[in-house]
Amino acid sequence: MLGDPAVDVHLLLGAESMASGQVLGAGIGILARARPVTPGSRLPYGEAGPGLRVGREHTSGPEPPALEVSTTASGMTAGHDLPARPGLFGLTAAARDAHGHFPGVSSDSRYVEAARQLATATFDARGFGTAAVTAIGALGCALPRPRRLSTAVRAVFDRPFGFLAVHRHTRLALAAGRVTDPEPHREGEVLH
Repeated sequence: MLGDPAVDVHLLLGAESMASGQVLGAGIGILARARPVTPGSRLPYGEAGPGLRVGREHTSGPEPPALEVSTTASGMTAGHDLPARPGLFGLTAAARDAHGHFPGVSSDSRYVEAARQLATATFDARGFGTAAVTAIGALGCALPRPRRLSTAVRAVFDRPFGFLAVHRHTRLALAAGRVTDPEPHREGEVLH
């Protein structure tokens, strides 16, 4: 899903037997261009992958393959005590009480004494939204009549899936997570 401002959301659905880390790792591998990507126009008709179906539909003109993505509404919130796992959060050197961590700030010993991060991500009828806060304590028109067949790619995320919120220009993953218990669709509700 293309987002604003320059943040795109990548939804990741692996085989049901894959662990969360495998699914998110594969998504990061795609961002790093370490894994191949097949464009929708080159996918085989029928079941082309987990939650992915390629078919033909009537259209009114020469159009590129259509992509339809459906997901369930869901939300998550997480909090982290960053110094509890300094290596995971890139704070190994800054978490130690030693001289010289921040020479541009002070000649005295400075280090990260406490740091917490709270993050939230929501998928709903309006789309995707995410936010994170880190606190660090340091010392309308009519449609034309369809006339031809075109390829249609449908991706359905109705079981546990991963996501990456990615800065479009740098391909940096800004937020990552896994929806483990998606809410079922309500009767008549369709999210795209």
